[in-house]
Formats: sequence, structure tokens, C-alpha cells
Amino acid sequence: MTDLNIIYIYCDELRTDALGCYGNKYAEMKTPNIDRIAERGVKFENCFCNSPVCVPSRVSNLTGLYPEDTGVYHNEAFLSAFHMEKKYDTLPEVLAQNGYKTANFGKVHIPQEMIRDKLGNMFFKHSNVEGSHMMRIKRSEQKHMIAPRGFKTGRRSSIIGGKFPPDKPYPPEKVTSNALKWLKKVEGPYFIRISYLQPHTPVLTPPPYDTIYEGENFPKTIEYKGELSEFEQRFSEIVDAKDMTKKEIYLAQVYYNGLVAWIDAQIGKIFEYLESLGQFENTIIVFSADHRVSLGENGCYAKQIYAPQVHRVPLLISGPNIKSKGKIREDICESLDLPKTLFNLVGIEAPEQFKGRDLFSSNPPEAVYSTIGFGFSSSFTFPMRLHGKNLDGNGWPRRACIRTNEFRLDKTVRMNGKPIQKGKEDLFLVNWKDDPKEIHNLARDPNCKDILEKLSTMLDEHISNSIEPPEEYVLLTK
Repeated sequence: MTDLNIIYIYCDELRTDALGCYGNKYAEMKTPNIDRIAERGVKFENCFCNSPVCVPSRVSNLTGLYPEDTGVYHNEAFLSAFHMEKKYDTLPEVLAQNGYKTANFGKVHIPQEMIRDKLGNMFFKHSNVEGSHMMRIKRSEQKHMIAPRGFKTGRRSSIIGGKFPPDKPYPPEKVTSNALKWLKKVEGPYFIRISYLQPHTPVLTPPPYDTIYEGENFPKTIEYKGELSEFEQRFSEIVDAKDMTKKEIYLAQVYYNGLVAWIDAQIGKIFEYLESLGQFENTIIVFSADHRVSLGENGCYAKQIYAPQVHRVPLLISGPNIKSKGKIREDICESLDLPKTLFNLVGIEAPEQFKGRDLFSSNPPEAVYSTIGFGFSSSFTFPMRLHGKNLDGNGWPRRACIRTNEFRLDKTVRMNGKPIQKGKEDLFLVNWKDDPKEIHNLARDPNCKDILEKLSTMLDEHISNSIEPPEEYVLLTK
């Protein structure tokens, strides 16, 4: 085993096109510190999350397991009533068993049983969530903040763009300062996850980052194109962004990308400290996100769909034993590959539980998988806000996805607590190499019949032994 330190920077709802190293066709992104990880390491162009929503994606990333393996399909799994079938090993726990000091700063958001087991043991030896929640903004300060009509439900509003009050301290900065305090005291080897809520809603950008993209050529209208699935069309209807003004559509992008530039500046503080000790070149650094987010594509905001602006996540890995600096990898991979990859980089044998692959020594898979939704009659599109139902009074469904290096197929697999009937799966098939925006449905194309059947069968096999928690574990009522 090596004694290399690991710093894992983990963001929430972060799009690849907000980063300079991935590129944005409308503006030059101001993320020099994040880009530096790509320059001295490897950039993965086609990494996909295992669920396009927080809790299940984070569980897969920690355990190397799919949602079907754990029964964690949506954010209701964070409720205190939710219970897991068994105790699962996690990336930090395995590293700790092999001599690593482990710590998390910022957002956690996984089932509560995973955070602390029955014996009181934390999955990270040290955890500080300070700065992982934004302070409440007074009504009088919300007049310039942006939210689609579908996000204004009851007393709650998910803000997709706004300025943070300049006369108040910015809570997320605590994540960085607390991480630096720990780094200055710890003796290695260590594994630290610095987990920013940003740029997740509420997108409240502090000065001067709230204005650095003003004047850039971001779109001012929402474009509706293609033949989408009924699932994605219904999601767009629930978001209900049709009344947003051109100014709001534009500013949502200005604020979002400005907030990513703020994240980059925080990462710069971490790198500055490492360089002061001469440790920057001898540290494994990982940068990624749990999923991405829509910013108006086909009327969608937020996450929960398999469109590329949500499903494809950034993944950058650098370190002293990664020899191909500045290399770009285009093979498909998935978020749950990270544990095996890190174990291999530090010379630890991966426990049998962990699926996925070591990204530096294993061949690409034929397919990667992703799933979202419990699929009960009581399920909502946005469960924690009790908002959004399917058509005809049905609960929000479970949707599963398979991707190969050429095709994407997603379909509804469960609704109202039962497997979906054949012929009602709402099939959506795209050739994402030929159709990078993934908006043209080939499911009814006779020339694609064979690939449709093959992928559908593979997906059925993948979900065939899914863990199904009882509905009372995730039941929410108004």
C-alpha cells in the first residue's frame, strides 16, 4: 500500500460546460484551478451518474453499488423512516481500515443509517456539515430571484438564480475553511472529501461572481426540439418554465456559471495550501459531481432525467502515479467506478462488494446503468416538496437507463408499486454519437429494432433482482 494522500472535491448539480476544460460554446469559462486538475491528470469525457438525483447517486459513488443493489432510488431514502436491507461498506471506511485518516466537509445527504451505524461509528471518521445548507433568505430579499412557476410550491421555492446579499457572510465558505483547518492538523495518509452543495439550488451567487458572466452570449429563450419521451415531457410540464422572461432565462445561466467560478476560487485556496507544503504534485486529486442539471433545455430545469446535460458528469483525476498528464478519455464509465479506481491507485485490494472497474487498468464495459424513482402510487416528482404527479393520477414512476458507447435507452420500469406493463414502458432510444443533444427518439425506427430489443433485454436483466423497500419507508404526506 502507498501512503499517497487523496483529496476528493465533490459538487452538486455541476454541469461539465461550466468548466473551461470541458468547454462552453457561449463563453470562456473562468475555472483555472479545476482546469489545472485536467492538465496534470486525466479528463473523462463520458462519465455518467448512476442516478440523476442526489441520494442514490451519492450512495452508488460511496458503495460501488447500483440503486437496485441497495434499494435507494430517490431522495426519500434520506427520511428517518427509511431502512436499508443491510450494512454496506463505503469507500472511506475501507480506506480507514487500511490506515487512512478520513474526513468529510460539507454536504453528505445519504440514508441516515449509512452516516452512523448501530455501534455509533461514522462512515467518515471526522465529518463537519457546516456550510452545507444555505441560510434562509427573507421575503424582502427575494424580489430579484428566479424560480420557474413549477418550483414555487406552497411556502417553498427552489431558486435557480439570484444574488446573495452582499452584506452577509456566505455560509458555504465554511466548507473550505473547515477543510483547511483539518488539513493543517492531520498527519497522513489521509482521504478528505470536500463536498460543496453548490451550484445546487438555491443558486445564490456572492459578489463579485454574480456579475463575471454578464454580457456573455448565453441563450435568452428556451428552445423546444426533438421527440422526447412522455416521461421527460411530463417533467417539463411540472417544472412549468413557460412564463420565464428572456431576462430570467439569461440571468439563470449568468448566476449558475458565476457560482461555479466561486467553487473554483475555493479550490484555489486548497491548492495554494498544498503548494505551500510542496504536496500538490504528490497528492491524488479527484474532481466530480453527483449529477448535473438542466438550465432550460426543452423547458427543463433541475435534474431527474437522462438527457446529457443531467446524466453526464465531470470526472477529473490527477496524481503522481497517473502518468498520462492532460489525457482525454472518451470510453464510457460511471460514478460507481471511483472506489475501485482509488483502491488501485493506493494499492488496496477492493472488497468483493464493489462493482464497477478500475479506470486505469480495466477495459471499458459494454454498458453503464442508471435508475431513479421508487415508483409508488404515493411518489412525487419532487418528493421533498410533495410536488408533481404523473398523468391520470398515477404516482411518479421509476425510470431506468442503459448506455453503451453509442446508444442510450431509458424506459419506465415501475409505477404504482408494480412492474410496468409490457408496451407501456415509454421507450426512448437515441444514438448519442450521432445525436449529441439526445432529442430524436429512434424507438419506433424499424432499422433500430434489433438494438432496441438487445438493450431492453440487458436493462431488464440488470433490474431483475432489485431490492424493493416497503412503501411506508418513503411515504410522504401533505
